[in-house]
Amino acid sequence: MNILYLLSGILVLIAIGVDFFYTTLSFNGAGHLTRITNRALSGLFLFLNRHIPNRRALKFSGVTHILCLIVLWIGSLWFGFFLLLMSTPASVVEAGTGTAAGAFTKLYFSGYTLSTLGMGDYIPGTKAWQVVTSVFSFAGFIFITTAMTYLMSLTNAVTHKKKLALFISNLGDSPEEIVLNSYLGRKPALLMDRIPVLQDMINSHNQNHFAHPAVHYFHSSAKKESFSINLANLNEAIIIITYFIKYDSAVEKELRLLQDAIAKFLVTASHHYKPITKTALRDTPALESLGRQGIPTIDEPILSSADWQNIERRRAQLTGLLQSNGWNWQHIFAKPQS
Repeated sequence: MNILYLLSGILVLIAIGVDFFYTTLSFNGAGHLTRITNRALSGLFLFLNRHIPNRRALKFSGVTHILCLIVLWIGSLWFGFFLLLMSTPASVVEAGTGTAAGAFTKLYFSGYTLSTLGMGDYIPGTKAWQVVTSVFSFAGFIFITTAMTYLMSLTNAVTHKKKLALFISNLGDSPEEIVLNSYLGRKPALLMDRIPVLQDMINSHNQNHFAHPAVHYFHSSAKKESFSINLANLNEAIIIITYFIKYDSAVEKELRLLQDAIAKFLVTASHHYKPITKTALRDTPALESLGRQGIPTIDEPILSSADWQNIERRRAQLTGLLQSNGWNWQHIFAKPQS
């Protein structure tokens, strides 16, 4: 028995088993190998996005992540089983003659065993290997069905993400437009009415994001469908309402519920990219259009250092989110073309 093949196979199987089941069943984020794969692919696609116009490369980001994860999981399970078979010459024999199989044949045997095809031209060489082969046939079935179930849940999470982005964009395509479309009388009535729904949807996306990390890598080409763009718009609208508009005192209390949901999501999302602690963005919103529409703005609000720290901290978190999706603040504050 070749101990090196045996130990190597066991290590590969333990590593991929832990990574697979932690990612698909724990609902606590991605396993170590999955995390490394996702970050490498994310860096590649963001690099391509800088050199390919119109975000065409990012259209393939999500599906590429999924395909690579499937190859990682199934391929590693296949390779681990193959290493185990290589530890003993007589682990696999030809069905008719009993001749010991070579390395390539064992690779073939391990593949069709995991796929549960059961070709029958080669069989386990001993009773012990018959048991091992049965275990791996069952393991292949579990891996495939669990992966398919995970992909179905991921599809629902991606759909919810786009639905949430569109829900926010319906309020407005810019921070000022969200405020303008929401404001009625002495308060942003439309936004206030939608706070419970928005809070629930953001919290749901937060849980989806945590349970299905690959959802982060499904990018949208259009701003209306981009959650990161619309979340940044919503955050800037909240800044305008909180610090730059005269409103009833009850408004700030209700907005805190929405701010809390956004803050919790940004903490979860920061696991997928290098957190940014500072941002050079310290601009005050452009309030001229709001003033012309009769909204009572504060021309020179008094913001304490604590207020600015709060604004800058949230903007820094959003900077990381935007960059990890191939956007930046210029996409938020871009002037409309005439």
